[in-house]
Order: sequence, then structure tokens, then C-alpha cells
Amino acid sequence: MGLNNFATGALLAAPLTAVLTWLTVSWQQHVDVRVERDTAVVRADRAAFDERFERDWRMMTGQRRPGSFQDVGCDPAAASELVRLRQRAAELEERLAGSTANLGADARELRALMKKESDR
Repeated sequence: MGLNNFATGALLAAPLTAVLTWLTVSWQQHVDVRVERDTAVVRADRAAFDERFERDWRMMTGQRRPGSFQDVGCDPAAASELVRLRQRAAELEERLAGSTANLGADARELRALMKKESDR
């Protein structure tokens, strides 16, 4: 008899546990995207600062860029890295917006499920 009640309770708790686990994993993925986005933005800002600093330093000291006929030039590798980082940040921002919308829908769905379970 006690085992029967335990099994019934476990079967009722299993869907709720599964939903809570799914919600936790979804939230962790959302946080991971935010951290990656913030990291990409910081790296892009740092790359942009470094490029401006190098350009300004060359202008102030009168140095030419190696292999260039111009006093002030843009390093192609730094520029491509900056473009790549800005693109990645934009992609992550779009993904984050979708993730936020999904989390809101998931929370509403979970509330409805909990209300339905409590009404039984």
C-alpha cells in the first residue's frame, strides 16, 4: 500500500520535475549566451580602442606603418577581427532576444501547468 502511494506520488511529481529541469537548463543556456555576448562586446571594444590608440600613437610620433606609404593606416587583421567580433555580438544579441521571449513563454506555461496541477 505504501509503495503504491509512493509510486503514484512519483508519477505525479515526474512531469513537474521534468519541466523544472527543462526550465533550469533553458535559463542556463540564456545566461551562457549573455556571457558570450558580453565577452564579444568587450573584446570588440578593446580591439577598437587598441586600433585607435596605435593610429594616434603613430600620428603623434610620426612613424609610418611598416610596408605602407601612408603615415596612418588601418591594420587589416585588426579591422577584420573587429568586424568579426561586432558581427558575433550582433548575432548573440538576436539570439538573446529570442531566448528572452522563449523564457517568458516558458514561465507562463509553467505557471499554467502548476495552476492546473493545483486545481486537481
